[in-house]
Amino acid sequence: MSPLPPTNPLSAEECAEMARLWNASPVLQLMGVKIDLSQPDAIRAQIDPLLPQHRGGLGSDAVNGAVISGLFDLMIGLVGIVNSQKHRTGTVQLNIQFVRPLRGSILQAESRLIKAGKSLIFARSEILDEQGRICASCEGIASVDFDKPPVENYMAV
Repeated sequence: MSPLPPTNPLSAEECAEMARLWNASPVLQLMGVKIDLSQPDAIRAQIDPLLPQHRGGLGSDAVNGAVISGLFDLMIGLVGIVNSQKHRTGTVQLNIQFVRPLRGSILQAESRLIKAGKSLIFARSEILDEQGRICASCEGIASVDFDKPPVENYMAV
């Protein structure tokens, strides 16, 4: 199997600034998500700790599917943004598989680029529990809008 291309074609400084801006955003703070763009082979995120508002899946203490779905949208979108040559992107497809209920106090997510085409970015993401078991996986597509000028702050999606 051939190795996957790097997920972060941005410089280390650009990745650090993008992570800083996203981690300061009200949406990620409300969700309790912290992203990590420091590794060139993957985009990572974590919710630590998982709170009562994250739970309720299957009428239990498992993480709710809406939280997992929203996190996948974020993760696939982030792969799109860092591979879009700083153009606007939007998630256009998510194919989610819920493997097992996610319980515990920490959620970890990781996304990788599958392929960057002319206007579509294909990515794969997994959400793991604190034992490192895959609880959900997703393949998704982000579309790149080359009709508008590049963005300056990595926040326009």
